[in-house]
Amino acid sequence: MEKLLIVGVSLFVVSGISIAQEEANVFKHSISLGATLTDGNSETMQANASLATEGEKEGLGSVRAGVEANYGETTVTADEAGVTTESTDTTIENVRIFSGARKTITPRTFASIDASVLYDDIAQIDYRATVAPGLGVYVVKNESTSLSVDAGPAFIWEEVAGVADDYLAVRFGERVDHAFSKTAKAWQSAEYLPKADDFGDYLLNVEVGAEAAMNSKLNLRLVLQNKHDSTPGEGLEKNDLVLIGGISLSL
Repeated sequence: MEKLLIVGVSLFVVSGISIAQEEANVFKHSISLGATLTDGNSETMQANASLATEGEKEGLGSVRAGVEANYGETTVTADEAGVTTESTDTTIENVRIFSGARKTITPRTFASIDASVLYDDIAQIDYRATVAPGLGVYVVKNESTSLSVDAGPAFIWEEVAGVADDYLAVRFGERVDHAFSKTAKAWQSAEYLPKADDFGDYLLNVEVGAEAAMNSKLNLRLVLQNKHDSTPGEGLEKNDLVLIGGISLSL
């Protein structure tokens, strides 16, 4: 049953991307790539990639959808008594697909639905699928800045550290987008998802990012993400923090 739900959420996410593709004249598409390598007594490698599409049509609403993945590993070489050994540890390995749509009700209010599927090997998340309909309002909305808040129920299916669970949560979301110019922008988003019957058991996801153009197609991109689980698997940390730097290509 859980696998069927995951497939259903994934199809919803993909459909969100497809809808955006059909509105190519309205929506912007981009591919982002980044990598970090070190060499010496220890070798480290971290790579990330994402495909995103987003945009808004006045009077209709907006869509934001995509997929992102991160992978990193560290290799340590040791030489003892003439014997050389190598050990490799994976430091980050996750994939997330997401889709969100907003339907304009009035110039300042909207109905929304957000869905995502997350896999994170280090956090022992075999899957976490979330579907969250809601209602929201733009506190600020002009040509350069938008600030929105929204809330609604959230349905979550997950398997963490070998334990499967599904539950009803409440989602509170917030997002700020600001364009400094036609070639530079920044954004910040946060969502708080406590269990409906226990607000002390919650998920908190925060992202802060900035992007600036190098030319008409390439942008420099820096993103900080923090995922907080108040009740992680046994022996696991509550926070997962990742800083992503790279280049974004506008399609």
